Amino acid sequence: MSFPLGQYNAFFFDFDGVIVDSLDIKTDAFGDLFKEYGEEVVQEVRAYHLDNGGVSRYDKFRYYFRHLLNREITQEIIDTLDKQFSRLVVEKVIEAPFIEGVIDVVGQLNEQGRDCFIISATPQGEIRSIVERRAIEHLFKEIVGSPQTKSKNLEYLLDKYKIEGDNALYFGDARSDYLAAQEHSVAFIGVGKKNQELNSIKGIRVISDFKEL
Repeated sequence: MSFPLGQYNAFFFDFDGVIVDSLDIKTDAFGDLFKEYGEEVVQEVRAYHLDNGGVSRYDKFRYYFRHLLNREITQEIIDTLDKQFSRLVVEKVIEAPFIEGVIDVVGQLNEQGRDCFIISATPQGEIRSIVERRAIEHLFKEIVGSPQTKSKNLEYLLDKYKIEGDNALYFGDARSDYLAAQEHSVAFIGVGKKNQELNSIKGIRVISDFKEL
């Protein structure tokens, strides 16, 4: 690893787009859920999802209804959309390829006795099930997801494991990942050089994949 990862004792990873190449799967799923409202709505749904990585699906459902459909959304509708979304994505995410080099890097960090964590916007039970079914759960000390925000989950892990911010590094692919890291004084590396959301953030290092480390 050419990048000096040895200066950090703890590593936080987003999941979609950082560990697994699954962003298109979720973009397509959001579009499919809103097909009945027409192509213009579908395109706006997809665009909002791509511009707001790391935001929970529940918050996105609320946004779509209030701002695109001009309708109030009930908890019953959210629950229905959640189940439909899970049916569309879970098996595909389990089968999606890993981002190149990530498992090698996480494996090396484990061998060096460094702690790795997953912080995802996916519902916590679902992301833990996906990671377990992909047989990589042993590589991560803890896996957390929504409904808590990325920032709240990072704060929780830093506090629980007594990790100082300057001893940690966060790999993310969304502004929400960057802002969570910045809020808690954690170093940040973006993953995905073609990611427009990351490219809009000045002064950060962005890698295409983990083979660049």
